[in-house]
Amino acid sequence: MKDNCIIYGGAGFIGSHIAECLLENGYSVTVFDKINSSMKNIEHIIDKVKFIEGDFNNKIDIVKSLKGKDYVIHLVSSTLPASSNLNPYYDIETNLVSSLILLDECVKQHIKKVIFISSGGTIYGDPVKAPINENHPTNPTCSYGIIKLAIEKYFELYRNLKGLDYTILRFSNPFGERQNPHLGQGLIASLLYKIKNSEPIEIWGNGRNIRDFFYIKDGVKAIPKALKYHGHYRTFNISAGKGLSINQILSRFRRSLGIDFVVKYLPSRKFDVKVNILDNSLAKKYLKWSPETNFDTALKNTWRYIFDDE
Repeated sequence: MKDNCIIYGGAGFIGSHIAECLLENGYSVTVFDKINSSMKNIEHIIDKVKFIEGDFNNKIDIVKSLKGKDYVIHLVSSTLPASSNLNPYYDIETNLVSSLILLDECVKQHIKKVIFISSGGTIYGDPVKAPINENHPTNPTCSYGIIKLAIEKYFELYRNLKGLDYTILRFSNPFGERQNPHLGQGLIASLLYKIKNSEPIEIWGNGRNIRDFFYIKDGVKAIPKALKYHGHYRTFNISAGKGLSINQILSRFRRSLGIDFVVKYLPSRKFDVKVNILDNSLAKKYLKWSPETNFDTALKNTWRYIFDDE
């Protein structure tokens, strides 16, 4: 009998790729997403998964959705890094409190393991050194990162007090097919969409900020590996392990994709860290995971998807 996984936030960009990957690895997959959510990202696999429409903030929906499940993948977030500081109370109510309800129910329903997709791009804050390993100080500069970090801490508390097994995967900056360019999160998809539609390209700061971008189809392969991992480590960076500045990204657009555009530079934002490169050596050694797709190939795949998407 197949192990049954439920993905909270499974109809989104990351979740849909996780669903695909778990199906390919022989799992039975349930996708849980908000009421009236778009089915576009999972329409090609909708006949292979069970879909539950519900409210992550509703305890009754969580209780019902967990019945009969073996594993949980939690990647729900109602806020974005860029806007989370505007209403931290909302961030707490809809993300932290709801996650605690989920952890309680996972304990009660004897879930074998929970995988939490955290934010390697925000929880570390301004780096003391780079690349950043999992033991680096955590000083988030936005509410989004603070809440992700708080949820991580509660996972460890629930393991110590109630025996809940878990693995945390700190994603750096994923990109690829099906990323929504309108959410204000996901630089590459957002810029490519604007170029396609001849919209102005606006960059916060001087374009020298460095980020660690990895291809989403590579990143989600860490999920089944984490489900089977039972070693000492609980937290892993999932990343390319190397950085590119925004200006370098724009240069890749021109060189690899053969497209041109005009760039307008805006004043920098206080919460934007200058460098974020994650050390992924722990995941390579213990999860036997590593990024496989080179940046230019992933970029071309993403551009092809955005250009063909109507």
